[in-house]
Amino acid sequence: MAAHADESCTLVIRQRRVLRQMKALSDSMRRSRRDNARIGPRQTDDERNQHRTRSPHCEQMTRIYLIEDNPLIATTLSDGLQEFADCDVIGTASTSGGAIDWLKKNPQEWDAAVIDIFLAEGNGLTVAQYLQEHKSPTQRTVVLMNHATSEVREGALSAGVDAVFDKSLELEAFYDFCKKLNISPRR
Repeated sequence: MAAHADESCTLVIRQRRVLRQMKALSDSMRRSRRDNARIGPRQTDDERNQHRTRSPHCEQMTRIYLIEDNPLIATTLSDGLQEFADCDVIGTASTSGGAIDWLKKNPQEWDAAVIDIFLAEGNGLTVAQYLQEHKSPTQRTVVLMNHATSEVREGALSAGVDAVFDKSLELEAFYDFCKKLNISPRR
């Protein structure tokens, strides 16, 4: 009986964390749409990634390459992936060209690519189509976007992605999907 109560308590705490994170993500997306003014020079993908260090548990964690043009959302997702899905975001890109360049140079350094459709330059479907032809069978591609309509889902799935999630409605399902990726053995 006590074990069941502990599990219920843990589930409630996890749900509250996810809801707080979803609200923060939703609020940050609203703020970024409302306030498009940039403060300071925009960093390139290489500048952002040069300071990133891999977590000490990265050998057991799924390695995620995140393609997201909003730096605040990218940071929020990176934190959520580590906390809720035991995944390590090993790098980010804000453009389709930057993502494809990194993926060409690092074909075996990632386990899953998480792709936003609308990017600063280019679009995520271009990245998904590239990966459809160049990823290994053990690597996964996931689209995480706003307003994932049935038409957009169909387009993404026809471009070879493994799953499509809506950032504002399916964040917990996205984290659960990514957590299950840790079950797969490494190459």
